[in-house]
Amino acid sequence: MTRKLVRSRRNRVFLGVIGGMAEYLDVDPVLLRIIFVVLLVVNPPTMILLYFLLALIMPDEEGEEKPLGERLSELAEESGKKTNEILSDNNTKTLAIILIVLGAVLVAKPFFPLIVGPVGGTTLLAVVLLVIGIILFLEGD
Repeated sequence: MTRKLVRSRRNRVFLGVIGGMAEYLDVDPVLLRIIFVVLLVVNPPTMILLYFLLALIMPDEEGEEKPLGERLSELAEESGKKTNEILSDNNTKTLAIILIVLGAVLVAKPFFPLIVGPVGGTTLLAVVLLVIGIILFLEGD
């Protein structure tokens, strides 16, 4: 039986790209998500574009071939629904995600001075924001 790289239905947080890659590579999806977030902090535009291109290219688990226009409109609809769900259903999780991303960017400053900018006195603030964000995210369930 040949394995095929597809977007996951079971391991889906947003569009199933990272979950599908984890299933294909037989690794923990959390590990791939952490790597993605680190790369997202380093170069946000490239990683966002890459994620959506992979979502467009990778077929869904159902595997039926659809024209590009139809796949694009399905992805746009699914992205819109998921974004609305994240922003409206649970404000605590939304706040937690924002704090985690903000904290990660602030922590990344010392490691990427040319990309993110010189470090001020923000490292402690970054760690505090990360911890608060993670706590809020975990308690939001």
